[in-house]
Amino acid sequence: MPCSSSSSCKPRPPPLAPTVAALSALLARCASLTAAAALHARLLRSSRLFRTPFLANCLAAAYSRLGAAPSAVALLVHAPGAEANRFSHNILLAALLKCRDLPAACRLFDGMPHRDTVAYNSMISGYVDGGRPDEAFRLVRRMMELGVRPSGFTFSIVSSAVCSAPHGVQVHAAAVRSGSANHNTVVGNTLVDMYRRVGLLKYAVRVLWSMEEQDIVSMNSVMSVYKDGGQSHGVFECFRLIRSHWFMVDEYSVSIVLSTCTDAEDFAKGDQLLVLCIKMGLLSNSVICSAVIGLLSVSDRLADAVWLFEGVAKWDSETCNAMISGFARSGIMEQALGLFAMALRNGILPTEFTFASVLRWSSCFGLMEQGTQIHALIFKCGFEDDIIVATALVDMYFKLGSLKHARRLFSNVCAKDLVLWNTMIIGLSHNGRGKEALQVFWSMLKCGIQPDRITLFAALSACSLLGLVNEGMNIISLFKANYHVVPGLEHYTCVVDLLSCAGMFREAVDLVDDKLQKCNTAVLSNILESCVIQGDIAMAESVAEKMMKLKPLSSLPYIVLAQKYGGRCKWESVARMWRLMEDQGAKKVQGCSWLCIKSEIHVFTSEQVVHLGGEATYAVLDLLFWEMMDNRSAPGCVNKTEGFACTQLLLHCTL
Repeated sequence: MPCSSSSSCKPRPPPLAPTVAALSALLARCASLTAAAALHARLLRSSRLFRTPFLANCLAAAYSRLGAAPSAVALLVHAPGAEANRFSHNILLAALLKCRDLPAACRLFDGMPHRDTVAYNSMISGYVDGGRPDEAFRLVRRMMELGVRPSGFTFSIVSSAVCSAPHGVQVHAAAVRSGSANHNTVVGNTLVDMYRRVGLLKYAVRVLWSMEEQDIVSMNSVMSVYKDGGQSHGVFECFRLIRSHWFMVDEYSVSIVLSTCTDAEDFAKGDQLLVLCIKMGLLSNSVICSAVIGLLSVSDRLADAVWLFEGVAKWDSETCNAMISGFARSGIMEQALGLFAMALRNGILPTEFTFASVLRWSSCFGLMEQGTQIHALIFKCGFEDDIIVATALVDMYFKLGSLKHARRLFSNVCAKDLVLWNTMIIGLSHNGRGKEALQVFWSMLKCGIQPDRITLFAALSACSLLGLVNEGMNIISLFKANYHVVPGLEHYTCVVDLLSCAGMFREAVDLVDDKLQKCNTAVLSNILESCVIQGDIAMAESVAEKMMKLKPLSSLPYIVLAQKYGGRCKWESVARMWRLMEDQGAKKVQGCSWLCIKSEIHVFTSEQVVHLGGEATYAVLDLLFWEMMDNRSAPGCVNKTEGFACTQLLLHCTL
């Protein structure tokens, strides 16, 4: 058919080939591996991929960014051209590190002719992610010795790997010298978090206020610092500052303040924050919802917490953790374990906090069978190496009296933190192993772990168990001089117990008068019990008379003085003691023993003639009795602590 016009018969010009800039822009905007592979194929067909190393680098960077690091490695290994070595090597180095091939990355790094800040940052990050912080610190020193200027990202990486106060101070000093500490918000935030982790809370606050510009991450970090230090007032002030400066609060800001209200039991402020969450529609966020459930559970509003939990559109690990902890905290372990099992059936994988919550509360109720079952599940899920779960397991086995399992778990943890060390020392002390607890304490100090107030209390408890007065005083002096830990009321209370166990009652009373005026009634009661146990009747009478002036609610001083007057036939004084005890409303604290049989816990008091539990209870007691007798008859197998506890239980339950 002839052409209708000459213009329509002209051949169309070929399409313009995309420029290198256009191709690189397309690669930078690739949002899927499929798109990147399609561009890769197009470049190979047009023979333009290896015409310039720039496109090969862009394609490799896209592969690495989209999670296909092995493809990036394969591409760059076969890419010719040496003129773009620096960029190609940096991209290849980052891809190798994403593949977790640290040895190959080290070989590539050592062979690079030009190593810039990007290359050093990649290797430092690789060492940190690979659990080799010492190598990362050595590489930073080498980098600075060779004159390569560290960037803000360098200090951010190194700060995240710091685990001791001296290293933290050195990193901070280097950041100040480079000018990144005050001018770079990201570096300042990482320094604040670093000081929070190593326990230097004052330094963290100073870093925050020295920053030229803060953001919401900065304020969240310093609120976490105040929260860790137990300074609820500082948390509330920071939150008011966030609101007054019109920062956009996020879920972490609100959850930190809610957790602070829970820890401080400041339910009035917690209710105000709850109203704010409702107004802003924040309860749909799982982090905030779980914090609110925790607040309601602690404030004895478990029904409201259950109502909120039942209204959650979709369960997740955070809300389930909070509700499980709320049930267990209220003593409803059956519902807690039931919810734990239901969450597993619904496909909600447990986290380390789930296991820690269940283990913590199940051990408090002596549920040995459930605890070992949860341990088996932890092993199957691969959480046994997690430091939080390992600490919870050690604590559980100590509370259940299984010292062998606790020791084994503790020794299997490679990187032990302060919480795990403290748990080990306290657990050994509570199980009557004071000498071993002190050995663990000194081993912790040799490992360079910075102790805290809990460590001091644990060490003093071990000294009190053994009656080591001089060693306890030396430990207090050591903490004051080397670790800047000033003893508080709980530590002086432990010292009073230490002096009382050693028979130094006069020194104990003087310490109470000097340091413990606010809680001297409870502490004097402990001294009085020690006096009675050790048979120092004269001192017991003196302490009881001192307690009588404080009008105590405990019946112990009244009973001690009544027995003393009865021995002297002063019957009017005996009657006066009983009347004073009745008028004061003092009640005798009734001791009890408990025994767990499968899922049931039986409590026994001395006033019961027939105990609940029937034949099963007494069958277990018979087994305990014969096991105790076998241990006593076997040479070298006597466990005095367990034998005494078992004897006390049997005598108590057969009254």
